[in-house]
Amino acid sequence: MKRFTVFILGLVATAGVAFAATPVIQMLQHDLEIQRTLQDEELAQLQRVETKFTDALTRVRRGLADFLHAQVEGEDTESLRRRDEDIRLAEGQLLMDLMEMQQLRQSTIGRESLMATTRAELRRLTGGRDRDRDFISGVWEVVMEPGGHTGLMTLTLDGTLIQGTYDLDGGWTGSMRGTLVGGRVRMERIDSQMGFVAIFYGALRVEGDNIRLEGKWEATQLATGMPSAGGWVAARLGEEGE
Repeated sequence: MKRFTVFILGLVATAGVAFAATPVIQMLQHDLEIQRTLQDEELAQLQRVETKFTDALTRVRRGLADFLHAQVEGEDTESLRRRDEDIRLAEGQLLMDLMEMQQLRQSTIGRESLMATTRAELRRLTGGRDRDRDFISGVWEVVMEPGGHTGLMTLTLDGTLIQGTYDLDGGWTGSMRGTLVGGRVRMERIDSQMGFVAIFYGALRVEGDNIRLEGKWEATQLATGMPSAGGWVAARLGEEGE
């Protein structure tokens, strides 16, 4: 009887610890989702600033080349001053973009460190369940916005590397390549006709049997009448080979 009582008390104590840990786990998971969303936004902003930086750098180079050519051709002083002012404006934009990129990189590094700490605590509280499971390999049904374009992706995971193919409505086919790091994906869409056309940023969401990827995409080629960015979500239909 005494042994049975000790056994029951042990079960109650274990259940009490698990019950107490559940709200903490939920809080940490919620915080991790928020941090992932914020980092996705930072990475998208970094991509936009990098594009602005490249444009400003091109303006500076062209301005300098034109300035040198104008001086050789003997342009008057006032004209050279106007050219110099244009170059200075482009240089100012270049410096602002450079500083913003530096700040975004530092913020991303700090956020990744915080997320790593949160993931480590979650593994400790959950006993590391599912940490080695491959949630990526399989067939995915994808929806892209704007436009509600649908299709299928077949992905495989090797370590942190993602490889795969896609088939979208309208006859668009090609390959996907990218990485999975800390529950976040970055994939490049390589179209069979147009080449490297977009970058997909997203996060892996696992809720029981409901496994999905969702995030934002940005075009790498600007075509008239075509959207340059949007959102995407994909639901896994099954593991590869099922």
